[in-house]
Amino acid sequence: KQSVCKFFERIKKGEVVHFPDIYYDVHLVDSSFPSNPIWVSALGFTLNDINGKPEKIVLMHENITKQKIAEQELRIAKVHAEESDRLKSAFLANMSHEIRTPMNGILGFAELLKEPGLSGEEQQEYIDIIEKSGVRMLNIINDIIDISKIEANLMKVDIKECFVNNIMEFIYNFFKPQVEEIGVKLIFKNSLTDKKAIIKTDYEKFFSIITNLVKNAIKYTNEGSIEFGYELVETLHESVLKEKSLQFYIKDTGIGIPKDRQSAIFERFIQADISDKMAKQGAGLGLAISKAYVEMLGGKIWVESEERVGSTFYFTLPYESVTE
Repeated sequence: KQSVCKFFERIKKGEVVHFPDIYYDVHLVDSSFPSNPIWVSALGFTLNDINGKPEKIVLMHENITKQKIAEQELRIAKVHAEESDRLKSAFLANMSHEIRTPMNGILGFAELLKEPGLSGEEQQEYIDIIEKSGVRMLNIINDIIDISKIEANLMKVDIKECFVNNIMEFIYNFFKPQVEEIGVKLIFKNSLTDKKAIIKTDYEKFFSIITNLVKNAIKYTNEGSIEFGYELVETLHESVLKEKSLQFYIKDTGIGIPKDRQSAIFERFIQADISDKMAKQGAGLGLAISKAYVEMLGGKIWVESEERVGSTFYFTLPYESVTE
């Protein structure tokens, strides 16, 4: 409004005035028009009478709203691209450490195994360390391959019937010894019978999502409990049709996530951010891969968390009723 007033004041003084961009709302001039601000490029000047006195004001303007919106979108895209490049650079720097650490473990303890006179107990200890280092390196490489396929849109989806309870129970039994070893209680709850707990989805991706989220909970939980399960939910679609889905959850009593980080944790390479003091050992790709998989399978994923209290990760997958 102030820009428009100054524009006319200068014209009245006899100046030829060009404002390349004015944020202008016709509603401010004529209240009969709805409020719909636009950007205009304006040129104004006065026409004088035969005595040289201002007689008319000539005003020409061009609606440049689309141009300004495009410029704004370009600026936002530039910021996102720069942030993505920064995180990728941090990721690559982090990878040199993440890969070097298990590799040093493998090579170092393989060398120690050559030492004569080792007891059977020492040999087994070194072999266990080599095995754990190899598994860690393989997990990192698999994550890198998966995220590369996702980035290149090469990841395929193989839909088939999956028995949810069987998968969840397997994951529970797999992680239970590891969790109990650190003094944390692992809890699994299902809400459907085995015959009804069947969904059509990609088995490998579904398994990977649950596994990644449970591993993430274990990583950041030092005491208390980790609980995971699911429930059947119905949502109205277009106010008429009810859509059914299974809503999975993984709840922990870990360190929690600060509010200013919650929207970023599903971004690719975020844990590799060298300024991230919360980052722990790992490539920082698990949550990003999980988010991509959930969306590929027609669901959504989100988190609710309170710092120093814990976090609950949720995700949904489409569900079709099965006759028992």
